Amino acid sequence: MNSKTSEQPMELPRISNARSDVETDIGDATPILPDRQLSHLFGWRLHLTTLAVVLSLLVINLEVTIVSTSLVAIVRDLNGFMQTSWIVSAYLVTYMGFMILWSKLSDVFGRKTTFMATMLIFSAFSGACGACQTMTQLIICRTFQGVGGAGCYSMSTLFTYEMIPKSKLPLYGALNSVSVAMATLLGPLLGGLISSHTSWRWIFYLNLPIGVFVLVSLGLAVPRGFPHHASDLHPLHRRIPIVSSNGLKKVDFVGAILLLAGSLLLSSVLIEVSLRSGWSAGGTIALLVLSGISWILFFAWEWYVSQGKTGQEPLLPWLFVSDRVWAAMLLSSFLAGVPFNVVVIFLPQRLQVISGESALKAGIHLLPYTFGAAFGAALANVLGSKRRLAMAYVLLIGAVLQTIGLALLTTLPTTSEFPNSGYGYAAIAGAGMGMSFGILVLATPFMANQENLSIASGAIIQFRFLGGVIGIAIASNVWNERVKSGLANILDAQTLNSILQNTEGLKGLPLPVRVDVIREMAKAYNLQDAVIIAFAAAQVLVVGLGWNRNWSNRGWIA
Repeated sequence: MNSKTSEQPMELPRISNARSDVETDIGDATPILPDRQLSHLFGWRLHLTTLAVVLSLLVINLEVTIVSTSLVAIVRDLNGFMQTSWIVSAYLVTYMGFMILWSKLSDVFGRKTTFMATMLIFSAFSGACGACQTMTQLIICRTFQGVGGAGCYSMSTLFTYEMIPKSKLPLYGALNSVSVAMATLLGPLLGGLISSHTSWRWIFYLNLPIGVFVLVSLGLAVPRGFPHHASDLHPLHRRIPIVSSNGLKKVDFVGAILLLAGSLLLSSVLIEVSLRSGWSAGGTIALLVLSGISWILFFAWEWYVSQGKTGQEPLLPWLFVSDRVWAAMLLSSFLAGVPFNVVVIFLPQRLQVISGESALKAGIHLLPYTFGAAFGAALANVLGSKRRLAMAYVLLIGAVLQTIGLALLTTLPTTSEFPNSGYGYAAIAGAGMGMSFGILVLATPFMANQENLSIASGAIIQFRFLGGVIGIAIASNVWNERVKSGLANILDAQTLNSILQNTEGLKGLPLPVRVDVIREMAKAYNLQDAVIIAFAAAQVLVVGLGWNRNWSNRGWIA
């Protein structure tokens, strides 16, 4: 790995210009465009851009949790309970797959242009999702919504890293953590409130005014060429985004296609094919083989591109794989993403299907988990800044808390009752996941040099959501297989299929039968938690993989 990534980065001197709204760093950091200085924002530009970044993170992160509490209402309206996971996974597959690609495209077309384009795509397809009349239409629109959402997340993170000096990152990282925390906390409440009192379509229409505000703010506040703009700009000058295609041929589109193919094929197998055809079916085996080939080709291609033989810049530089610390960070992000999304999606569903809660009450009952995640992320920022605690130790604590919380969730009763202790279990698991995510995001700009920062910021998030995609696919498959086998001797095939399409059918069953059905479904939810414990526990091993005696000093502010 480049020696810069293994040494404590040098804090660069800052030069302020009274005539400008920028601050300029001069040092040995490698800029994207060599003839431009690395510049920061301050004044009204910094404040308005910060607001745009915070709102972007809010609306993007709100999208996962707000939809999770509205899924039952959506499938009841459009029918297709067994397709529930696709409403989430269709979004997450492209959300995950385009993270690094958008970061690389911003090196070509500019940060501002790319950020605005991604917010426009996200907002447009949010409106389209709200107007959908069938499950197929919604799944397709969610796919394109995820494309825009991926860019909004990666660009928001990248903007934060580049619009301020590194010494201010803990403060602005805390602002971003608060935004993510608010989204995590408000999502279940807003989703439940909207689904209970009006049409679920408003969970998507809500994104439109926020998207417009972010676009206007970016257009006004961000100078053309950011973060390598000149230091003598007039405050109201050069608002038009710059577009350049000179470096487009360097973008690794082949890698992006292989990554998307591997993720989509694997998700399709786990969610859809195995449920309809069985694991031994020819279609299932074929898709598994194709998925495996796509992943092998992806890593082989990234290694080849990293050798400099194609003239392209790799989507995943091989140094991220060959360096133990970076490999551990990416694997930790992936593994933590598995349980996080599973709990966010299936805990509200359990409360509505098994306990008969309304969408609003299910959202309220998810708050201990989401608050735990928010608290854990904030705690990670406090512990990780100023070397209070090494990143390895924070990751280790997070992994242990996740494992304990998930193990406790497997002990929930298999009745319609959801005990108060369950909320405590969820809060423990959430705190662990928040700590893992928080410390990984905080550490990234200190672990990567400037030339790899756009890739690094996208990669750490992309691996998290790759874990989310795989986790939801596995959990969906486990639940459906367990429920179908458990109910085979309780319900006839027609009734079983009807309930799997719309759980409202539970209310029409005789009480003794309904009790048996609820018991089998509750067992399936507990089995989900049991399966994903392995991913939480594996993080402990991954921390050991990246452990070295210098890790505690790598990448932190002096």
